[in-house]
Amino acid sequence: MRPTRRGVGVLVVAALALVLGVGYGARSLDAVLVPSLVAVAIGVVQVLRRDRPVVRRTKPVPGFPGETRTVGVEVESNLPCDVDEATGDGVRAIDPDARLAGDGAYEYEIELLDRGEHALGPATVLQRDTLGLVYHATHVRATTPVLVYPRVEPVADRAAFAGLVERAGTQDRDAFDRLREYSSGDSLRDINWKASAKQPEGEFVVTEFAAQDEGGISIVAESETGHADEMATAAASVAGHLLDADLLVDVVAPGGEVETGRGEEHRGRVLELLARTGAGRVGGNRGDRADVHVFAGEDGTTVRIREATHRFESLIADDDRSTVEPVRPGELRGVTA
Repeated sequence: MRPTRRGVGVLVVAALALVLGVGYGARSLDAVLVPSLVAVAIGVVQVLRRDRPVVRRTKPVPGFPGETRTVGVEVESNLPCDVDEATGDGVRAIDPDARLAGDGAYEYEIELLDRGEHALGPATVLQRDTLGLVYHATHVRATTPVLVYPRVEPVADRAAFAGLVERAGTQDRDAFDRLREYSSGDSLRDINWKASAKQPEGEFVVTEFAAQDEGGISIVAESETGHADEMATAAASVAGHLLDADLLVDVVAPGGEVETGRGEEHRGRVLELLARTGAGRVGGNRGDRADVHVFAGEDGTTVRIREATHRFESLIADDDRSTVEPVRPGELRGVTA
């Protein structure tokens, strides 16, 4: 417990009153010293009897580097308080000098900086008495996670993935099976628009075929130590490109795996995995058997698409090339042919 600036001023005045009282009589003590000491004593008692503050935050929606989020903070305190909020290294408070003053509910802005799961908090709550003479700092250790996705680059060289797209999208469209109600995760190309137009309240109907897709596209991502960010960016970019084509995709990384799926919910699960994964290798020879193998190391980031290996930067280069010159398997260290 410490005095505030106002409390220090009151104590200084009380000390002067004591000096004057010694020199000029007890009236000075009664007029200034006693009320000052009583006020400070009441403040001390209030702070000593304080309830421990509770801090709650809203969990920000995950996002990409460079995006901003609003964080809501609710403080429960039986005394007036100020709140100092800490943030992890991967996020930044847009106004770092701002302090949440008063009590109740607040909002502040953060900028997402680096891939990964970061923490908002802990918070330091400065509770003070009603006159603002003394305060006590309480560290509330509870934190709130905020997830930052890897940076995603648009794929410019779509021809490199043409064979995968054609294979994964192959289906016997003449082998009609039945009509059923549309559900989350269904391919948009399977919607029967004529039948859907006859449904009440704009409901969609999906055509099911007897011959289903051959299977999803498998992506395995690996990296050397210190190159997890490059790996995550390349894998997220490739997965996003294939999901944009409404294809089934599964992803395996050193931090885990996401089973085959499609759609926006599946995209979110892939981004979450790649946001949290670290550097390393996956078990077995899964990289050799994958349709797409991403590898990041000291020599750069490569993407092997079936038999051809490409430098990642050439797949996202913003130029007029429709194809890229493949890298020979032995040319880069760590590349799996």
